[in-house]
Amino acid sequence: MSIRFCLPALLALLLPLCAQAQQPAPKLPVVLRDARYCEIVPIHVTRVGLRASVYNTLGFDDCPADKWDALSRLELLRQFDTLAVVMNGPRHFLMDDIIASGATKTGEVITIGGITLAKRAEVGLSLHQAMGPAFTEQTIERDTTYRFDAGKPVFTLTAPDGAVYVMQSYAQIVDPALAYADLPSLGAKLTLPAGWTYGTRTPDKDLLLTATGTATVVQDDLKNTYQKMVPQN
Repeated sequence: MSIRFCLPALLALLLPLCAQAQQPAPKLPVVLRDARYCEIVPIHVTRVGLRASVYNTLGFDDCPADKWDALSRLELLRQFDTLAVVMNGPRHFLMDDIIASGATKTGEVITIGGITLAKRAEVGLSLHQAMGPAFTEQTIERDTTYRFDAGKPVFTLTAPDGAVYVMQSYAQIVDPALAYADLPSLGAKLTLPAGWTYGTRTPDKDLLLTATGTATVVQDDLKNTYQKMVPQN
């Protein structure tokens, strides 16, 4: 067989590898606390129930408002071949460092509407979780350690059973004007269920929130997200 006739087959093998090699690598901002980002969350129906994939912009850009606002929900539904997509943003991180491993570190990179995102988590949802109210626990599949620096404030929810959830990001979805400076007094704006409290604390040593395989999170009624603290042995 001549080389000429082999070239199409050779190119078919090489082009996907070249595209993969040229994928941009995420780079965390120098200052992560209060860094703006956005997420796109396609939801699929699988044999084991609802399954959501979480893609976010962290490490690529700050989710420019003009590009985010221009995204078409119909375009996203077609892109992910699904009937449900959540546009989760804009949001702002509150930790000072993220250490990721496993699938969380090496997720698929995609570009939609000029916005580049990486796959960061998988979420198995029950129907109750997918349609449930605020302050409902969800289990997120990821391998991460969030570090909150000593001497800097962290913002928490405490459940009636004493469980503590640390805010990992605040959202400008319900309240577009919400800012970092508003967080110490945010409790006055929340509609807390009976027995729940909101508070601020300043750790005297670095606070580490580690998720090895899974993390438990809740959102308040402004869609700010909190990770459950696991008691240390």
